[in-house]
Amino acid sequence: MLALLPPHRGAVEMALTHAATARALPVPIDTLWDSARCPSNLLPWLAWTLGVEDWDTAWSEARKRAVITEAVAIHRMRGTVAAVRRVLRLAGFGEARIVERWGEKLRDGTITRDGSETRMAADHWAEYRVILDRPITAEQAVFVRRLIERAAPARCHLKLLDFTETPIRRDGTIQRDGAFTRGGA
Repeated sequence: MLALLPPHRGAVEMALTHAATARALPVPIDTLWDSARCPSNLLPWLAWTLGVEDWDTAWSEARKRAVITEAVAIHRMRGTVAAVRRVLRLAGFGEARIVERWGEKLRDGTITRDGSETRMAADHWAEYRVILDRPITAEQAVFVRRLIERAAPARCHLKLLDFTETPIRRDGTIQRDGAFTRGGA
C-alpha cells in the first residue's frame, strides 16, 4: 500500500495508510448488502439504506430479512395496484381486494336491478377502496393506511379501508359506547 503513495509523502499520509492496512475489518464486507447473509444486528441499517419505511423491531428475523429482500422490488413498483397488494401481503395482512371506480354502473345489461345493490354516485376516478380478507385492530388500520399511502399512486385517494371484522381486546380499554369501530376505517 505504501507503494501507491507519492515519493514526497508526509508522515501523516504514511500513518493513515498504515492504520488503514494494519488490521482487517471485523465484518465481512461482502455480506453487508445481502439480506440473507447480513449479520442480524446490522439489518436495521441495511433496511434504512434500501429505503424500508416501516420497520418494526418486534418482527422476527425472518420477516425482517423478507422485508429487506422485497424493498427494491416494491420501490420499482411504487404507484401501482401491485405495489399496494405486495406491501400488504409482506406486512402480514394477507390478500386485499382493491376496487377502483366503485359504483360505476355500465348500462350494458350486466347489472341485474333486483334491489341487492344500493344505487349511489360512483367514486371519483382517483378514489379507490381496499378490502382486506382478515380482521385487524384499529391500531393496525392506522398502520395499514400508512403502508397503502406510501405504495399507492400519489394522485389517488384511499376512500375506504374495509376489514369487515375488528377483534376486540377484552382488557377493559374499550367501552361499548360506539367510539370503537367494528369494521371499516
